[in-house]
Amino acid sequence: MPPLEVDLGSGAAGWFTGRDLEAPAVLIGGQGNLSHRRPHRPGDLAAARGAVGMATGTEPRHWHLLHQVHGADVAVVDDGVAVGAELRGFDAAVTGLVERPLVVQTADCVPVLLAAQGGVGVAHAGRAGLLTGVLPAVVEALRAVVGATPVRAVIGPAIGPCCYEVPAAMRATASAVTPELAATTTWGTPALDLPAAATAQLHAAGVEHVEVRGTCTRCSPTSFSHRRDPASGRQVGLVVRRGPSRDRDAQVGA
Repeated sequence: MPPLEVDLGSGAAGWFTGRDLEAPAVLIGGQGNLSHRRPHRPGDLAAARGAVGMATGTEPRHWHLLHQVHGADVAVVDDGVAVGAELRGFDAAVTGLVERPLVVQTADCVPVLLAAQGGVGVAHAGRAGLLTGVLPAVVEALRAVVGATPVRAVIGPAIGPCCYEVPAAMRATASAVTPELAATTTWGTPALDLPAAATAQLHAAGVEHVEVRGTCTRCSPTSFSHRRDPASGRQVGLVVRRGPSRDRDAQVGA
């Protein structure tokens, strides 16, 4: 399936990918997988990344992927960071540089793309990341780059409260920190609502516009889901700050 483009305002572009349901079934992994840390076939991975690069106008060799550890540390991509370097040990990143795509990989956790005049950011927010404050941290880091300009955020496909069953004790502990996490599955058991908690935390951090795109990853066959199929792969959220000429071209083509 083609990447889903999202509205991050002028000067930035962002997308979320998903599974390729039209491709033949495979024994290991899933078509459309963009993570090299999941079971995959190198040729298929290169082809999938190349297709996303073509659709988004980015060069996969220039992507800054996060090596995510469910923490709250934020990488700052500046001139001292090599183009395309993997950001190891980070669950969020920001940059003020143009044409330096930031990429977050998920398969149930919440992918967040952020943009403001002069910079962009990404974040990976699972239960642990939400509780340790990765979203306030990435907003603070982005504001350090762009100043006091308005920030937009888009939350991509993630597991929903309908399916994210957890022990009652875990729900109680998590919701004591972030009340919006408390939820119930469609079959009546304790659950967590990651998108609702992410939305609340972004608003509390001063993000003026927050949009939620995509359905529950476990419910939807168009998404990779660790809970549904741990070996299948990962989709990505990608954001890039465009240079003035690229931004004008996008407006003309709209």
